[in-house]
Amino acid sequence: MLRFLLLIVTTLGLRSNTLAQADTTRKLSTPLQTYHSLSRSSEDSTRSIFNFKAAPIYVRTTPFSIYTGAGSPKDRIAQNIEIGKSFNVIDLGIAFGRNSLRPDTTLFLEGRVTMDVANYGIFANEMTIGAGWVFDKQGSLMLELTYSIIAQIAPKVGIGLTTGYYDFSNEQTDSSKTFYGIYLRFGLLRTDSGSLLGGIMRGRSRPVRVGRPHRHGR
Repeated sequence: MLRFLLLIVTTLGLRSNTLAQADTTRKLSTPLQTYHSLSRSSEDSTRSIFNFKAAPIYVRTTPFSIYTGAGSPKDRIAQNIEIGKSFNVIDLGIAFGRNSLRPDTTLFLEGRVTMDVANYGIFANEMTIGAGWVFDKQGSLMLELTYSIIAQIAPKVGIGLTTGYYDFSNEQTDSSKTFYGIYLRFGLLRTDSGSLLGGIMRGRSRPVRVGRPHRHGR
């Protein structure tokens, strides 16, 4: 009888050790969730295809921008509006605007490529490269390089600050102008990884807080 009890105890001990080892193995095999894995888009951008028909439309307008240097305010204020389509971190659009507020202002038409360089919460940094044509007497070539900081203040509305350079050139003259301004963007916003959010999502995705757990009642 004593031998039988010892055999039962030994069997139960070995079984409990086996279950504990299996549970430990299961816990170790589960990868820990990090901020990088949670915030990064699951789509492989190297295999993504530019689907022009499915890409969402955006509108970006600069109601006020001012050139640096001397001159009348009417000659230093420029305005433009841009419309195009978004492909994750890239906006492709066409802009139409004017280089001054005078009645005889020179209008321009420009193609632009804007890339979302970095994101943090509701803020993003964008870089724009553009090329177009100014409808003045000489017909000037217009080149643009712009950097912007935008804040997503609503699900489909962003407001930002911009600064950059315009280079104008034709057969007789050439000039370069630096400007500062504000602009608005209407369209689908982006996540922290740069991918576009669907219509159900609201606000930019935010990083998971690591540290002390949240205390209820505060």
